[in-house]
Amino acid sequence: MRRWRLYMMIPLFLFGWNAMGQSYLQAGLVNQFYKSRQQALFWFALDTDAAPLRQELLSLLDSAAFHGLDSDRYHLKEMRTWPASPGGSNVSWQRQKDEWLTDAAIAYLKSLREGTGIYEQVSYDGVSSSYNVEEDNLLLEGLSRVRTADQLRALAATLIPASAAYDTLRAGLLQALTAGDRQKIRQLSPALNLYRWIHHHPFPRCIVVNIASASLSYYEQDTVRLRMKVVVGKPSTRTPRFAAWCDQLILYPYWNVPHKIAVNEFLPVFRKSPSLVDVMNMQLLDGKGKIVDPLKIDWSRLNKDNFPYALRQSTGCDNALGVLKFNLTSPYDVYMHDTNFKNAFQSAYRYYSHGCIRVEKPFELANAIMGEKLDTTFLAAGLKDQQPRPLRLENPVPVFVVYLNADIDADGKLRSYRDIYHLLK
Repeated sequence: MRRWRLYMMIPLFLFGWNAMGQSYLQAGLVNQFYKSRQQALFWFALDTDAAPLRQELLSLLDSAAFHGLDSDRYHLKEMRTWPASPGGSNVSWQRQKDEWLTDAAIAYLKSLREGTGIYEQVSYDGVSSSYNVEEDNLLLEGLSRVRTADQLRALAATLIPASAAYDTLRAGLLQALTAGDRQKIRQLSPALNLYRWIHHHPFPRCIVVNIASASLSYYEQDTVRLRMKVVVGKPSTRTPRFAAWCDQLILYPYWNVPHKIAVNEFLPVFRKSPSLVDVMNMQLLDGKGKIVDPLKIDWSRLNKDNFPYALRQSTGCDNALGVLKFNLTSPYDVYMHDTNFKNAFQSAYRYYSHGCIRVEKPFELANAIMGEKLDTTFLAAGLKDQQPRPLRLENPVPVFVVYLNADIDADGKLRSYRDIYHLLK
């Protein structure tokens, strides 16, 4: 019996589960919150307007759907049906309820600030981690200063993006909820969460590529300064969804053809006509990086399982990457680049790359992120056989490649886009 009583005095968040045997959503932050308070209660504290404060939290959770969130995720159903006591001392049960409310509050406020379900929509995030600890500390500090229902409501309001675009997306969601339009809700809820995730970061500028709309937006201080069309991956070779840094530009880049493309698309062509290697401005490299004469290769002996060469396209106006490449620090062999096929941007259907992102206005984008003017005359000349020239960005720019079936267009209007990759659930 004594061991059980001692156990009941240990905060349950240390074990990662709550009073009803469910997992805490933010166990680490709950622990940190109570540690800063010397384990004092918060939602049942004597120095707060406790009952209205608890009721305000339940009201906020109850309206979570208005921000594209799921109320049930934050223990709302269970909290509304709490028994007076599960047995044992009222003190221990009050402690358990206090921790549970704190977990729900932190999880909800984090969702308001940075969205939720992000990593169901994005397969790699190389951007957010450096900001998470600082942002979480600020959230806990803000919550610790709350004493009344009005203060809690005001704290939640500060975490919502203050932008016309977000307001338009949210108004569309409210309308869809009222009408019971499930298709619109499935589009707008993830859009709101992705919008909060992208724009809660304290970046002075960023690039957002929307695969669904095949478009790119360049932001400065949350204001779109440049828009353009892009060409993205076809459904069979999708552009991955990720967040990474654009850390350098490459003038007159080689196109280093991925091995899979080389053996599946180019090898059959070159086996029939090796001279096309030169016609297409391609180069074959051996294991030491030396250029190999295609006319001296016994092509009849090569297949996709034993092809020993690297394939690249020489620089110049015929290069598939055009004359400008934007390097991205993702684990994928995907980047943004110019193109030698400008007519692609005249089409409404722009989903036919191997996964990379072809940009309509590469020079304008490069000038924006470089903060200086490039020698566009030199680039526009499309000179052949130039050596690639890397330009490292002193301040890398975050790039978010996402899939938004609902977004705001250049006129500030809510638009829906075709689910070209069939990702809507």
